[in-house]
Amino acid sequence: MKFLYAALVMLLMLVNLPAASAAGTISVGLVADQFAAEISCDSDFTVKTHAYGGGSEREFMFKAGKYYFNAANNRLNVEDMTFGDAVAVVEGDGIKVNGRAYRGRVEVLLRRGGKNLVVRNVLPVEEYLYSVMGRTVPAYFPDEAVKAITVAMRTYALYVAQNGGDPDFDIRAGEKNFVYSGLDGEQKPLNALIDATRGEVVTYGGSLIAAYTTESSGGYTENSESVIGRYLPYLRSVKDFDADAPVYNWERSFEAQDIAAGLLRGGYDCGKLGSIQLSDMGSDAPDRTETGRVLQLGFAGDKGSIIVPAEKAMELFGLPSTLFGIEVTRPMPDKLDVPIENYLGMEIGRKEIEIELKDKEKKETGIAKSIKLISGVEGEKVIFKGRGSGTGLGLSLWGARQLANDAGNAAGYYKQILRYYYRNTNVAKIY
Repeated sequence: MKFLYAALVMLLMLVNLPAASAAGTISVGLVADQFAAEISCDSDFTVKTHAYGGGSEREFMFKAGKYYFNAANNRLNVEDMTFGDAVAVVEGDGIKVNGRAYRGRVEVLLRRGGKNLVVRNVLPVEEYLYSVMGRTVPAYFPDEAVKAITVAMRTYALYVAQNGGDPDFDIRAGEKNFVYSGLDGEQKPLNALIDATRGEVVTYGGSLIAAYTTESSGGYTENSESVIGRYLPYLRSVKDFDADAPVYNWERSFEAQDIAAGLLRGGYDCGKLGSIQLSDMGSDAPDRTETGRVLQLGFAGDKGSIIVPAEKAMELFGLPSTLFGIEVTRPMPDKLDVPIENYLGMEIGRKEIEIELKDKEKKETGIAKSIKLISGVEGEKVIFKGRGSGTGLGLSLWGARQLANDAGNAAGYYKQILRYYYRNTNVAKIY
Protein backbone atom coordinates (compact mmCIF):
# COMPACT_ATOMS: atom_id res chain seq x y z
CA MET A 1 0.00 0.00 0.00
CA LYS A 2 2.80 2.44 0.88
CA PHE A 3 4.42 1.76 -2.50
CA LEU A 4 1.13 2.35 -4.33
CA TYR A 5 0.53 5.62 -2.46
CA ALA A 6 4.08 6.82 -3.21
CA ALA A 7 3.60 5.97 -6.86
CA LEU A 8 0.35 7.91 -6.97
CA VAL A 9 1.95 10.97 -5.36
CA MET A 10 4.82 10.80 -7.87
CA LEU A 11 2.38 10.53 -10.78
CA LEU A 12 0.44 13.57 -9.58
CA MET A 13 3.63 15.57 -9.21
CA LEU A 14 4.62 14.71 -12.76
CA VAL A 15 1.39 16.23 -14.09
CA ASN A 16 1.63 19.20 -11.71
CA LEU A 17 -1.38 18.18 -9.61
CA PRO A 18 -1.15 18.58 -5.82
CA ALA A 19 0.12 15.69 -3.74
CA ALA A 20 -2.50 16.62 -1.13
CA SER A 21 -5.19 15.45 -3.53
CA ALA A 22 -3.79 11.92 -3.46
CA ALA A 23 -5.24 11.47 -0.02
CA GLY A 24 -8.14 13.83 -0.72
CA THR A 25 -7.46 15.88 2.42
CA ILE A 26 -6.91 19.55 3.11
CA SER A 27 -5.76 21.59 6.11
CA VAL A 28 -7.80 24.70 6.86
CA GLY A 29 -6.39 27.50 9.00
CA LEU A 30 -9.05 28.28 11.62
CA VAL A 31 -6.86 30.44 13.86
CA ALA A 32 -3.61 32.08 12.83
CA ASP A 33 -1.32 34.47 14.69
CA GLN A 34 -3.39 34.63 17.88
CA PHE A 35 -2.06 34.10 21.39
CA ALA A 36 -4.82 31.73 22.53
CA ALA A 37 -7.74 29.61 21.30
CA GLU A 38 -10.55 27.76 23.04
CA ILE A 39 -10.78 24.01 22.37
CA SER A 40 -13.83 22.26 23.76
CA CYS A 41 -15.79 19.02 23.53
CA ASP A 42 -19.02 17.73 25.05
CA SER A 43 -17.40 14.34 25.69
CA ASP A 44 -13.96 13.16 26.79
CA PHE A 45 -11.24 13.56 24.15
CA THR A 46 -7.55 12.89 23.56
CA VAL A 47 -4.59 15.08 22.67
CA LYS A 48 -1.59 13.47 20.99
CA THR A 49 1.58 15.52 20.77
CA HIS A 50 4.47 15.20 18.33
CA ALA A 51 7.60 17.23 19.06
CA TYR A 52 9.17 19.18 16.21
CA GLY A 53 12.39 17.57 15.06
CA GLY A 54 11.41 14.09 16.16
CA GLY A 55 10.84 12.53 19.55
CA SER A 56 8.24 10.15 20.91
CA GLU A 57 4.51 10.68 20.76
CA ARG A 58 2.69 11.50 23.97
CA GLU A 59 -1.02 11.05 24.61
CA PHE A 60 -3.21 12.87 27.13
CA MET A 61 -6.83 12.33 28.11
CA PHE A 62 -9.05 15.36 28.70
CA LYS A 63 -12.44 15.41 30.37
CA ALA A 64 -15.36 17.02 28.56
CA GLY A 65 -15.24 20.80 28.84
CA LYS A 66 -13.44 23.93 27.63
CA TYR A 67 -9.66 24.35 27.55
CA TYR A 68 -7.56 27.31 26.53
CA PHE A 69 -4.52 26.52 24.42
CA ASN A 70 -1.94 29.31 24.37
CA ALA A 71 1.54 30.23 23.22
CA ALA A 72 3.88 31.48 25.94
CA ASN A 73 7.63 31.31 26.46
CA ASN A 74 8.04 29.68 23.04
CA ARG A 75 5.98 26.74 24.19
CA LEU A 76 2.55 25.33 23.42
CA ASN A 77 0.49 25.20 26.61
CA VAL A 78 -2.96 24.16 27.81
CA GLU A 79 -3.72 26.29 30.82
CA ASP A 80 -1.13 25.11 33.42
CA MET A 81 0.14 22.17 31.32
CA THR A 82 2.90 22.57 28.71
CA PHE A 83 3.50 20.52 25.58
CA GLY A 84 6.69 22.34 24.57
CA ASP A 85 7.50 22.94 20.92
CA ALA A 86 5.02 20.41 19.59
CA VAL A 87 2.05 19.76 17.35
CA ALA A 88 -1.02 18.78 19.37
CA VAL A 89 -3.53 16.57 17.53
CA VAL A 90 -6.96 16.85 19.15
CA GLU A 91 -9.29 13.93 18.52
CA GLY A 92 -12.80 13.30 19.79
CA ASP A 93 -16.49 13.30 18.95
CA GLY A 94 -17.48 16.87 18.07
CA ILE A 95 -14.33 18.91 18.74
CA LYS A 96 -15.05 22.64 18.81
CA VAL A 97 -12.73 25.58 18.20
CA ASN A 98 -13.88 28.86 19.73
CA GLY A 99 -17.34 27.35 20.14
CA ARG A 100 -17.74 26.08 16.56
CA ALA A 101 -17.81 22.34 15.74
CA TYR A 102 -15.74 20.79 12.94
CA ARG A 103 -15.42 17.47 11.16
CA GLY A 104 -12.06 15.72 10.90
CA ARG A 105 -9.32 16.42 13.38
CA VAL A 106 -7.99 19.62 14.90
CA GLU A 107 -4.29 20.36 15.21
CA VAL A 108 -2.71 23.09 17.35
CA LEU A 109 0.87 24.24 16.89
CA LEU A 110 3.19 27.14 17.50
CA ARG A 111 3.64 29.68 14.76
CA ARG A 112 7.30 29.87 13.80
CA GLY A 113 8.79 32.32 16.30
CA GLY A 114 6.82 30.83 19.17
CA LYS A 115 4.67 33.83 20.07
CA ASN A 116 1.34 32.79 18.53
CA LEU A 117 -0.77 29.78 17.70
CA VAL A 118 -2.06 28.15 14.58
CA VAL A 119 -5.18 26.00 14.83
CA ARG A 120 -5.92 24.01 11.70
CA ASN A 121 -8.65 21.58 10.74
CA VAL A 122 -7.48 18.57 8.72
CA LEU A 123 -10.29 16.78 6.91
CA PRO A 124 -11.33 15.29 3.55
CA VAL A 125 -11.73 17.89 0.82
CA GLU A 126 -15.33 16.78 0.25
CA GLU A 127 -16.24 17.47 3.89
CA TYR A 128 -14.54 20.86 3.66
CA LEU A 129 -16.76 21.57 0.65
CA TYR A 130 -19.88 20.59 2.61
CA SER A 131 -19.41 23.74 4.67
CA VAL A 132 -18.11 26.05 1.93
CA MET A 133 -20.88 25.11 -0.50
CA GLY A 134 -23.48 25.32 2.27
CA ARG A 135 -22.47 28.92 2.91
CA THR A 136 -22.33 29.81 -0.79
CA VAL A 137 -25.01 28.02 -2.83
CA PRO A 138 -28.80 28.04 -2.28
CA ALA A 139 -30.16 24.51 -1.84
CA TYR A 140 -32.79 25.15 -4.53
CA PHE A 141 -30.18 25.50 -7.31
CA PRO A 142 -30.48 22.75 -9.97
CA ASP A 143 -28.26 19.71 -9.44
CA GLU A 144 -26.03 20.33 -12.45
CA ALA A 145 -25.30 23.88 -11.34
CA VAL A 146 -24.42 22.66 -7.84
CA LYS A 147 -22.06 20.06 -9.33
CA ALA A 148 -20.36 22.65 -11.56
CA ILE A 149 -19.86 25.03 -8.63
CA THR A 150 -18.57 22.15 -6.47
CA VAL A 151 -15.93 21.13 -9.01
CA ALA A 152 -14.86 24.76 -9.43
CA MET A 153 -14.54 25.28 -5.67
CA ARG A 154 -12.69 22.01 -5.17
CA THR A 155 -10.27 23.00 -7.92
CA TYR A 156 -9.69 26.44 -6.43
CA ALA A 157 -9.11 25.04 -2.92
CA LEU A 158 -6.53 22.55 -4.18
CA TYR A 159 -4.95 25.22 -6.39
CA VAL A 160 -4.49 27.46 -3.33
CA ALA A 161 -3.14 24.48 -1.37
CA GLN A 162 -0.61 23.90 -4.14
CA ASN A 163 0.36 27.53 -4.66
CA GLY A 164 -0.37 29.20 -1.32
CA GLY A 165 2.36 30.76 0.73
CA ASP A 166 1.48 29.73 4.28
CA PRO A 167 3.66 26.89 5.60
CA ASP A 168 1.21 25.83 8.33
CA PHE A 169 -2.03 25.19 6.42
CA ASP A 170 -3.36 24.84 2.89
CA ILE A 171 -6.13 27.46 2.91
CA ARG A 172 -7.62 29.95 5.36
CA ALA A 173 -11.13 29.44 6.72
CA GLY A 174 -11.91 33.02 5.65
CA GLU A 175 -10.52 32.75 2.12
CA LYS A 176 -12.34 35.34 0.01
CA ASN A 177 -15.57 33.85 -1.40
CA PHE A 178 -14.73 30.57 0.39
CA VAL A 179 -16.17 30.97 3.87
CA TYR A 180 -15.64 27.80 5.91
CA SER A 181 -17.47 27.52 9.23
CA GLY A 182 -17.53 23.80 10.00
CA LEU A 183 -20.69 21.86 10.68
CA ASP A 184 -22.99 24.85 11.14
CA GLY A 185 -22.35 25.95 7.55
CA GLU A 186 -23.63 22.76 5.95
CA GLN A 187 -26.85 22.27 3.99
CA LYS A 188 -27.35 18.52 4.00
CA PRO A 189 -29.30 18.39 0.69
CA LEU A 190 -26.12 19.58 -1.06
CA ASN A 191 -23.80 16.95 0.43
CA ALA A 192 -24.86 14.11 -1.87
CA LEU A 193 -24.26 16.30 -4.94
CA ILE A 194 -20.79 17.17 -3.63
CA ASP A 195 -20.04 13.46 -3.14
CA ALA A 196 -21.23 12.75 -6.69
CA THR A 197 -18.27 14.69 -8.10
CA ARG A 198 -15.72 13.40 -5.60
CA GLY A 199 -12.15 14.03 -6.74
CA GLU A 200 -13.09 15.93 -9.91
CA VAL A 201 -11.16 19.10 -10.79
CA VAL A 202 -10.73 21.46 -13.75
CA THR A 203 -7.38 21.36 -15.55
CA TYR A 204 -5.67 23.32 -18.31
CA GLY A 205 -2.64 21.77 -19.97
CA GLY A 206 -2.62 19.05 -17.32
CA SER A 207 -2.47 21.47 -14.35
CA LEU A 208 -5.05 22.71 -11.89
CA ILE A 209 -6.54 26.05 -12.84
CA ALA A 210 -7.19 29.08 -10.64
CA ALA A 211 -10.92 28.38 -10.70
CA TYR A 212 -12.24 31.73 -9.53
CA THR A 213 -15.98 32.06 -9.01
CA THR A 214 -18.31 35.04 -8.73
CA GLU A 215 -21.88 35.27 -7.52
CA SER A 216 -23.13 37.30 -10.48
CA SER A 217 -21.13 39.13 -13.15
CA GLY A 218 -23.78 41.62 -14.21
CA GLY A 219 -23.93 40.43 -17.81
CA TYR A 220 -20.35 39.54 -18.79
CA THR A 221 -17.57 37.84 -16.86
CA GLU A 222 -14.17 39.51 -16.67
CA ASN A 223 -10.73 38.85 -18.13
CA SER A 224 -8.18 37.71 -15.55
CA GLU A 225 -5.68 40.53 -16.14
CA SER A 226 -8.32 43.13 -15.25
CA VAL A 227 -8.88 41.58 -11.82
CA ILE A 228 -5.69 39.83 -10.72
CA GLY A 229 -3.23 41.57 -13.06
CA ARG A 230 -2.24 38.34 -14.75
CA TYR A 231 -3.21 36.85 -18.11
CA LEU A 232 -4.70 33.38 -17.80
CA PRO A 233 -5.87 31.85 -21.10
CA TYR A 234 -8.80 29.99 -19.54
CA LEU A 235 -10.24 33.07 -17.76
CA ARG A 236 -11.62 35.06 -20.69
CA SER A 237 -14.69 37.29 -20.66
CA VAL A 238 -17.87 35.48 -21.74
CA LYS A 239 -21.53 36.40 -21.83
CA ASP A 240 -23.20 35.57 -18.54
CA PHE A 241 -26.77 34.43 -17.93
CA ASP A 242 -27.28 35.87 -14.47
CA ALA A 243 -30.22 38.27 -14.98
CA ASP A 244 -32.25 36.45 -12.29
CA ALA A 245 -29.63 37.09 -9.61
CA PRO A 246 -30.96 39.14 -6.66
CA VAL A 247 -27.99 41.50 -7.07
CA TYR A 248 -28.10 41.78 -10.85
CA ASN A 249 -29.10 45.41 -10.28
CA TRP A 250 -28.23 47.21 -7.07
CA GLU A 251 -28.05 50.68 -5.59
CA ARG A 252 -26.25 52.17 -2.58
CA SER A 253 -26.90 55.72 -1.40
CA PHE A 254 -24.70 57.84 0.89
CA GLU A 255 -24.82 61.35 2.27
CA ALA A 256 -22.12 63.21 0.38
CA GLN A 257 -20.38 64.14 3.63
CA ASP A 258 -20.09 60.46 4.55
CA ILE A 259 -18.03 59.72 1.42
CA ALA A 260 -15.10 61.80 2.70
CA ALA A 261 -15.43 60.15 6.13
CA GLY A 262 -15.34 56.70 4.52
CA LEU A 263 -12.25 57.61 2.53
CA LEU A 264 -10.55 58.87 5.68
CA ARG A 265 -11.21 55.57 7.46
CA GLY A 266 -9.41 53.85 4.60
CA GLY A 267 -6.38 56.14 4.89
CA TYR A 268 -7.35 58.54 2.07
CA ASP A 269 -7.60 62.23 2.99
CA CYS A 270 -8.63 64.77 0.37
CA GLY A 271 -10.23 67.12 2.88
CA LYS A 272 -13.67 68.57 2.24
CA LEU A 273 -14.93 66.70 -0.83
CA GLY A 274 -15.53 68.82 -3.93
CA SER A 275 -15.91 66.31 -6.75
CA ILE A 276 -15.78 62.66 -7.78
CA GLN A 277 -14.38 61.60 -11.12
CA LEU A 278 -15.69 58.46 -12.82
CA SER A 279 -16.83 57.84 -16.38
CA ASP A 280 -20.41 56.74 -16.96
CA MET A 281 -21.26 53.06 -17.28
CA GLY A 282 -21.04 51.89 -20.88
CA SER A 283 -18.38 54.40 -21.84
CA ASP A 284 -15.04 53.40 -23.33
CA ALA A 285 -12.75 55.15 -20.86
CA PRO A 286 -9.35 54.41 -19.26
CA ASP A 287 -10.89 54.14 -15.79
CA ARG A 288 -12.90 51.07 -16.86
CA THR A 289 -12.15 47.58 -18.16
CA GLU A 290 -13.37 46.29 -21.51
CA THR A 291 -16.49 44.92 -19.80
CA GLY A 292 -17.19 48.19 -18.02
CA ARG A 293 -15.91 47.44 -14.53
CA VAL A 294 -14.33 50.32 -12.66
CA LEU A 295 -10.55 50.29 -12.31
CA GLN A 296 -10.19 53.44 -10.22
CA LEU A 297 -12.04 56.53 -8.97
CA GLY A 298 -10.79 60.07 -8.46
CA PHE A 299 -11.75 62.22 -5.47
CA ALA A 300 -10.86 65.90 -5.17
CA GLY A 301 -11.14 68.12 -2.11
CA ASP A 302 -9.60 71.17 -0.44
CA LYS A 303 -6.51 69.12 0.47
CA GLY A 304 -5.88 67.84 -3.05
CA SER A 305 -6.79 64.95 -5.32
CA ILE A 306 -6.50 61.21 -4.69
CA ILE A 307 -6.94 58.07 -6.77
CA VAL A 308 -8.62 55.07 -5.14
CA PRO A 309 -8.56 51.57 -6.69
CA ALA A 310 -12.06 50.28 -7.39
CA GLU A 311 -11.68 47.21 -5.18
CA LYS A 312 -10.69 49.46 -2.27
CA ALA A 313 -13.72 51.67 -2.86
CA MET A 314 -15.84 48.52 -3.03
CA GLU A 315 -14.53 47.54 0.41
CA LEU A 316 -14.84 51.00 1.99
CA PHE A 317 -18.43 51.56 0.92
CA GLY A 318 -19.73 47.99 0.98
CA LEU A 319 -20.44 47.81 -2.75
CA PRO A 320 -21.39 44.39 -4.18
CA SER A 321 -19.14 44.72 -7.25
CA THR A 322 -16.92 47.10 -9.24
CA LEU A 323 -19.44 47.36 -12.08
CA PHE A 324 -21.12 50.66 -11.20
CA GLY A 325 -21.72 54.30 -12.04
CA ILE A 326 -22.19 57.32 -9.78
CA GLU A 327 -24.90 59.97 -9.53
CA VAL A 328 -24.95 63.01 -7.24
CA THR A 329 -28.36 64.38 -6.30
CA ARG A 330 -29.49 67.41 -4.29
CA PRO A 331 -32.94 68.05 -2.79
CA MET A 332 -34.99 70.70 -4.58
CA PRO A 333 -37.02 73.17 -2.48
CA ASP A 334 -40.79 72.78 -2.45
CA LYS A 335 -41.29 76.46 -1.50
CA LEU A 336 -39.93 79.78 -2.66
CA ASP A 337 -39.25 82.54 -0.14
CA VAL A 338 -40.23 85.73 -2.01
CA PRO A 339 -39.48 89.26 -0.64
CA ILE A 340 -42.32 91.87 -0.67
CA GLU A 341 -41.17 95.41 -1.48
CA ASN A 342 -42.85 98.84 -1.39
CA TYR A 343 -42.82 101.31 -4.26
CA LEU A 344 -39.38 102.56 -3.11
CA GLY A 345 -37.86 99.06 -3.47
CA MET A 346 -37.61 98.54 0.27
CA GLU A 347 -38.42 95.10 1.68
CA ILE A 348 -41.49 95.29 3.90
CA GLY A 349 -42.14 91.58 4.28
CA ARG A 350 -41.73 88.08 2.86
CA LYS A 351 -44.04 85.42 1.51
CA GLU A 352 -43.58 81.67 0.97
CA ILE A 353 -44.97 80.34 -2.29
CA GLU A 354 -45.43 76.58 -2.72
CA ILE A 355 -44.14 75.12 -5.96
CA GLU A 356 -44.74 71.78 -7.68
CA LEU A 357 -41.78 69.88 -9.10
CA LYS A 358 -41.82 66.78 -11.26
CA ASP A 359 -38.56 65.61 -9.65
CA LYS A 360 -37.87 66.27 -6.00
CA GLU A 361 -34.12 65.95 -6.54
CA LYS A 362 -31.76 67.49 -9.03
CA LYS A 363 -29.18 65.20 -10.61
CA GLU A 364 -25.66 66.66 -10.87
CA THR A 365 -24.18 66.13 -14.32
CA GLY A 366 -20.98 68.04 -13.54
CA ILE A 367 -18.70 70.17 -15.71
CA ALA A 368 -17.80 67.06 -17.68
CA LYS A 369 -19.60 63.75 -17.96
CA SER A 370 -16.97 62.06 -15.82
CA ILE A 371 -16.85 64.70 -13.04
CA LYS A 372 -19.60 64.81 -10.43
CA LEU A 373 -19.53 68.04 -8.40
CA ILE A 374 -20.19 68.03 -4.65
CA SER A 375 -21.72 71.27 -3.35
CA GLY A 376 -21.95 70.40 0.33
CA VAL A 377 -25.60 71.38 0.72
CA GLU A 378 -27.69 69.53 3.28
CA GLY A 379 -29.32 66.38 1.92
CA GLU A 380 -26.89 65.96 -0.96
CA LYS A 381 -26.43 62.30 -1.88
CA VAL A 382 -23.91 60.20 -3.75
CA ILE A 383 -25.62 57.20 -5.33
CA PHE A 384 -23.72 54.15 -6.59
CA LYS A 385 -25.77 52.20 -9.14
CA GLY A 386 -24.37 48.91 -10.38
CA ARG A 387 -24.80 45.31 -11.44
CA GLY A 388 -23.59 41.95 -10.21
CA SER A 389 -21.84 40.73 -7.09
CA GLY A 390 -18.19 39.74 -6.75
CA THR A 391 -15.19 40.23 -9.02
CA GLY A 392 -16.93 39.01 -12.17
CA LEU A 393 -14.07 36.56 -12.69
CA GLY A 394 -14.62 32.91 -13.56
CA LEU A 395 -17.73 30.78 -13.11
CA SER A 396 -20.86 32.75 -12.26
CA LEU A 397 -23.05 31.00 -9.71
CA TRP A 398 -26.29 32.49 -11.02
CA GLY A 399 -25.16 32.03 -14.59
CA ALA A 400 -24.51 28.35 -13.90
CA ARG A 401 -28.01 28.08 -12.46
CA GLN A 402 -29.57 29.51 -15.63
CA LEU A 403 -27.46 27.35 -17.96
CA ALA A 404 -28.46 24.23 -16.03
CA ASN A 405 -32.12 25.18 -16.19
CA ASP A 406 -31.90 25.95 -19.91
CA ALA A 407 -30.46 22.46 -20.49
CA GLY A 408 -33.28 20.87 -18.52
CA ASN A 409 -30.81 19.97 -15.76
CA ALA A 410 -29.61 17.12 -17.99
CA ALA A 411 -27.35 14.62 -16.22
CA GLY A 412 -23.67 15.39 -16.76
CA TYR A 413 -24.30 18.90 -18.10
CA TYR A 414 -22.20 20.40 -15.29
CA LYS A 415 -19.06 19.65 -17.33
CA GLN A 416 -20.39 21.79 -20.18
CA ILE A 417 -20.99 24.63 -17.73
CA LEU A 418 -17.40 24.38 -16.48
CA ARG A 419 -15.98 24.39 -19.98
CA TYR A 420 -18.08 27.43 -20.86
CA TYR A 421 -16.75 29.60 -18.05
CA TYR A 422 -13.20 28.14 -18.09
CA ARG A 423 -12.19 28.15 -21.75
CA ASN A 424 -10.41 25.14 -23.33
CA THR A 425 -10.24 23.20 -20.07
CA ASN A 426 -10.89 19.60 -19.10
CA VAL A 427 -12.55 17.95 -16.12
CA ALA A 428 -10.37 15.24 -14.56
CA LYS A 429 -10.83 12.88 -11.61
CA ILE A 430 -7.65 12.86 -9.51
CA TYR A 431 -8.69 10.75 -6.52
